[in-house]
Amino acid sequence: MTDAENEILNREENQTQYQSFYLNSLLEHMPQGISVFDNQLRLRCWNAVLADVLELPPESLYNGVRFEELIMYPAMRGEYGPGDPHELVAARRELALKFLPHRFERTRPNGRTHLVEGKPMLSNGKVIGFITSYTDITDRKHAEESIQTKNALLQTLVDNMPGGVTVFGPDLHMVLYNNEVLRLINFPAEIASQHPHFSEIIRINAERGEYGDIDIEEKVSEMLALAENPQHHQVERIRPDGTAIEIRGAPIDGGGFVTIYTDITERIMKEQELKERNQTFSTLIANIPGGVSLFDKDLNLISCNDDFCRLLDFPNYLFKGTPTLERLFRFNAERGEYGDCDTDEKVNELMALASKRLPHVFERTRPNGTVLEIRGMPLPDGGFVTIYTDITEHKLAAAAIEKLAHEDALTGLANRYTLEARLDQSLADTRRHNNQLALIFIDMDNFKAINDSLGHSVGDEFLVIIAQRLAGCVRNNDIVARPGGDEFVVVISELANTNMAAILASEILSTLSAPLQLGTHEVIPGASLGISIFPDDGIDRVTLMKNADIAMYSAKAAGRGRFRFFDAEMTKSAEERLRLEGALRQAIEKEQLILHYQPQICAKSGHIMGFESLVRWQKPNGEIIPPMSFIPLAEDTGLIVPLGRWVIQTACRTLAAWQSQGLPSDITIAVNLSARQLKDESFIEQVRDILNETGIAPALLELEITESIAMENPAATVQILHEFKELGVKLSIDDFGTGYSSLAYLKLLPLDHLKLDRAFVMDIETDPNDAAICAATIGLAHNLGLKVVAEGVETLTQSDYLAGLDCDYMQGYYFSPPLEDSAAAQFLLEHKSISLPVRS
Repeated sequence: MTDAENEILNREENQTQYQSFYLNSLLEHMPQGISVFDNQLRLRCWNAVLADVLELPPESLYNGVRFEELIMYPAMRGEYGPGDPHELVAARRELALKFLPHRFERTRPNGRTHLVEGKPMLSNGKVIGFITSYTDITDRKHAEESIQTKNALLQTLVDNMPGGVTVFGPDLHMVLYNNEVLRLINFPAEIASQHPHFSEIIRINAERGEYGDIDIEEKVSEMLALAENPQHHQVERIRPDGTAIEIRGAPIDGGGFVTIYTDITERIMKEQELKERNQTFSTLIANIPGGVSLFDKDLNLISCNDDFCRLLDFPNYLFKGTPTLERLFRFNAERGEYGDCDTDEKVNELMALASKRLPHVFERTRPNGTVLEIRGMPLPDGGFVTIYTDITEHKLAAAAIEKLAHEDALTGLANRYTLEARLDQSLADTRRHNNQLALIFIDMDNFKAINDSLGHSVGDEFLVIIAQRLAGCVRNNDIVARPGGDEFVVVISELANTNMAAILASEILSTLSAPLQLGTHEVIPGASLGISIFPDDGIDRVTLMKNADIAMYSAKAAGRGRFRFFDAEMTKSAEERLRLEGALRQAIEKEQLILHYQPQICAKSGHIMGFESLVRWQKPNGEIIPPMSFIPLAEDTGLIVPLGRWVIQTACRTLAAWQSQGLPSDITIAVNLSARQLKDESFIEQVRDILNETGIAPALLELEITESIAMENPAATVQILHEFKELGVKLSIDDFGTGYSSLAYLKLLPLDHLKLDRAFVMDIETDPNDAAICAATIGLAHNLGLKVVAEGVETLTQSDYLAGLDCDYMQGYYFSPPLEDSAAAQFLLEHKSISLPVRS
């Protein structure tokens, strides 16, 4: 070998030594354990770290040691799992001979984790060995696990937050989110899981209308610009489904930002509800019919309405800033709202009371006369509300009602309630002082005629004047009362003797009877007085009132316009009247009444033209009671209404029976009416029903009213008689000439007949005045187109005279007394006409 060849060889050896040195130096300084096995699985290269990583004895590592010898150490330690170590080693040797690349992690028993990476070494495409690195990744694994744990905790935290969360990194990709945010904004989970870019999310939201009708790209650009320079922000957004979301964003140090989404739908709804409640409260406060003030626990005014300021007359400047209760108290005190008082003392007193927060209700009269009801009620939070109601009108009305409760509204005299109370007190005083007392019961005569003919307003004026006259007749300590209607009561206390009562009664009659002017009418009042004396006629109010009433009726029965003292006989008369009333009521119910019929004769032909029905009361014992004994009582008690209905019904039924017997079908039946019947609104219908029931033609029924009844209320009489005329019945005026009828009204009445009273017929032959009245009446009736029926014809001379005056019809005992129905039918059958003498 030449020197040159030796030099080259030496140089190559040196280079190889240098390479080997550097390789060994590199291996020794590598942090990983390195092993290199040849294709026979013999160790050819390694470093010291390998022994540490695999926990091998240093002497076990030498050039050429077999693979299975080295791995027997970990196999014996159980690092490859349970089983026979030799079998485990054999299995791993067989796998290693395949020289497959591999990469896996293994945690050793000492807790260290290594990343094992192996790959074959090739030369000219042939496997010449296998290199494996063992990297200790324990610290990295711990760091990764720590990060994973933190991430898991963070995700758990995020997932369990009450709102939605998104986190965007510096590159604006979504790196963290929770399911709640997907639910709140209805975002697809499959897209969110791909960690989309912020702009992609905005575009998806814009395309589905999350931001309303906008240009999508403009919206993406706008939002992206904000995201690239994130700032703290807070916005609210109403989603298309109506969900309200609050969005709060904050930048993250190092880039990116976090966003919190909160469903505030319920809060918004509650806020809206609260707003509406507040509006309702404000509206309610503003529209409460009264003043309202609301103070907080510190006695600051927090709310009031306009009526509060108006009712208490508070100026606007008083409410600048935060008005306090003390300020309002002081203002009121200074302007005299609480009367003459020391301002500071009054304010302190009121504030001390207000601090107790006690419920209260009281009334206060303001200096301007307004009366306020003030109601205060504490609130749970320590404040209180006060309501101020203007009760001025209520108080005035209450006073008026109180007055009405004790005074007669029309006359101002004591009413029945006050009369009873004051009379009881007067009786107690009189009894205590052993004095006498007179009670005078006054009833105005013919007041009903005044009221009906002149109208209720004139009647009221009449009563007021009478009350004034009565008040002027007595002393201040005496009682003048109007229990009702046209009745008055005077109570005279400290009565010296009964003569004093008589003198006063005479004075009352004289005073009341003075003429008075009612509009265009002059009226002369009349009154009947009844007097009872304490203790002679009663020792209590009820007895004295009853006995004075009895005495008053006695005065009326005696002719009116006078007074009567009560005596025991009057009680008997009153009791008899009550007994008779009860008996009459029973007689009507049990149909103990009967009708008699008196024929009416045509003066020219002698034919019977009809009958007048006359009621009689037949007692069970057969006794017949004449009408004058019970008709006035029936009128007074109102029994005349059912009695009158029975009379019309019975008369029509009788006439129908006569017709069915073949008696003349043109015979009329006349029935007397009372004033009460005319005032009965159902009376016309009753008559119509009776005619329909009996089948009697209306023209065969004649209704008679007296002249005085017709004139009680002429206008009403004209109206109701026209209604009867439309029904078809005949109408007549009874007892003509005995009343005070107005011919002006008489000509308005739709009459058929005028009945001449028996009082003028009785002396027609001997009294020229009666004869003249009869002649004038007959002439007047004929001029008005009326037929005349003369009543009470008892002699041939009277009949002859009336016929000479061209009287149309006559009735009376000369022709026939009143007959029972069967006798009347027989009379009609036997006397279809009566022979009357011809006047020469």
